Amino acid sequence: MTPSADELASRPAKKADYARENQSLLRLARAQTGSREDLLNAIAREALALCCAGSAGISLVEGPADSRCFRWLAVAGLCSGLQGRTTAWDECPCGVTLEAGAARLFVDPQRQFACLNLPGVDVPEGIVVPIPSDHGHLGAIWVMSHSSGCRFDSEDARVLSDLATLAGAAVTMVNVRDDGADNDRRHNEFIAMLAHELRNPMAPIDGAIAAARRLVVDNDKADAVLSIAQRQMKHLRTLVDDLLDAARLKYGKLTIRRSDTLLAEIVSDAVATIEHDLRSRGHKLKLTGLDSVIPVRADPVRLSQVLGNLLSNAAKYTPAGGLIELTVRAEDPPNAEMLVIDVSDNGIGIDSSIAPRVFDLFAQCSSASTLSEGGLGIGLAVAKRLVELHDGEIAIHSDGLGCGTRVTLRLPILRTPPRAAPGESVDKGSELRTLRIVLVDDNVDALHVLCVLLDLEGYRVSAVDNGRAAIELISRTRPELAIVDVAMPVMDGFEVARRIRANPELNGTILVALTGYSSESDRSQALAAGFDHHLSKPLSLEKLRDVLANSAQRPVRGDR
Repeated sequence: MTPSADELASRPAKKADYARENQSLLRLARAQTGSREDLLNAIAREALALCCAGSAGISLVEGPADSRCFRWLAVAGLCSGLQGRTTAWDECPCGVTLEAGAARLFVDPQRQFACLNLPGVDVPEGIVVPIPSDHGHLGAIWVMSHSSGCRFDSEDARVLSDLATLAGAAVTMVNVRDDGADNDRRHNEFIAMLAHELRNPMAPIDGAIAAARRLVVDNDKADAVLSIAQRQMKHLRTLVDDLLDAARLKYGKLTIRRSDTLLAEIVSDAVATIEHDLRSRGHKLKLTGLDSVIPVRADPVRLSQVLGNLLSNAAKYTPAGGLIELTVRAEDPPNAEMLVIDVSDNGIGIDSSIAPRVFDLFAQCSSASTLSEGGLGIGLAVAKRLVELHDGEIAIHSDGLGCGTRVTLRLPILRTPPRAAPGESVDKGSELRTLRIVLVDDNVDALHVLCVLLDLEGYRVSAVDNGRAAIELISRTRPELAIVDVAMPVMDGFEVARRIRANPELNGTILVALTGYSSESDRSQALAAGFDHHLSKPLSLEKLRDVLANSAQRPVRGDR
């Protein structure tokens, strides 16, 4: 039978149950915070209940104009197992309804629409209502009866029309939200990939600069120029690391690795990163509270990053010749674990309008005089999260523009100094034994530069540019250490490590993974493959020296 609007209007209408309808709308309002699929299913369930139907569903339009179809994206009731099926535009009651642009009652629709001839399912009648949007109809919401005693009226059509309006607005909103989240995800993936790709050319450039400085040691002018290039490369490396940290922060992937260390060493590393800024601006740095040994349990790399960022900001936003202070003290009243670190300056201070959002990601001072100082507005947001991962707190205070700034860290990281065993001593001045090193990297420029650098350091170096050659070389020469790039074609570094570790005769070889990433998952994957260490590009000579130093005292893997 043809769709009938007149019959729908002529049937006696049941009394409206607005209280029940309002409860449904409240449930749907909450469902809008979930996924698009969950929202559509929730609307279908409410339509089923409000119209006392046998089945209910939502069919949205898909495909190009010349081959449009309807996909049953949400189905409730007897036909719920049909969710996901499609029906052609010209062979479906939804197409007829959308062309009419109004709610339609279909009596005995299985005689007219073959797509409704479902095994074991009778459909005496159904109502279909268009789902409106600002750009035409998105699809339709519908209910079906499966017994002759279930008949629909104009009240059912009204309820479905209200649900259709809600569905149109909600689906549009959820689509915008999901598109935004998807764009944000792709943006962050692009940032992470960009940072990764930037590390590849940075590695040979950084190494070439370091090697060149060693080769022109008697040429002061060349050394001065290369020193500038090295500082700028260090700045570029910091920006790339900040981009990666921003992506990790966005997705809650920032992590720390606690170990027992000394606070003085952490502060020393942080100060070393800003020595040039202090000298170039004529700042005075005053350190207080570090005269005695202060053992802490913290992530030394990440905590040094936090302090380095705070000191860098102080140097950046303090006029030439300013005073920067770093003060360390135990909390008063005394707390067995709480350490308080203040970083203060007599610089430009913080405007009260900016103060509430200084720890937001990408937040920057809008002052023209400070925008020229550079930076991505990432450091403080990352610092705040790293402090929180240490179970600490960070606060920033300024009395206003021109009044300086003080940042306070409260960290429960103090530890009691361990007692040295009788007669125990550590000879930190012991010289490293000469090591045989194999380098593996398909980046020929990076390979050549690293060979030169290690050769200048006095090591015996061999190099290959692919995984298969690496296995043959390592098996033949049995070096003490192999540095392997993990991202190689044909055979990647992980497979190289697994094959090396499968050979008991090579247990004495230390394997170092070299990657463009430095996340915990990448580190875990490297260690699981058999690597002993994980270093990120561009390779830091300081970190490599630490690995080489440790390798001189490392037991053979089979003896552990």
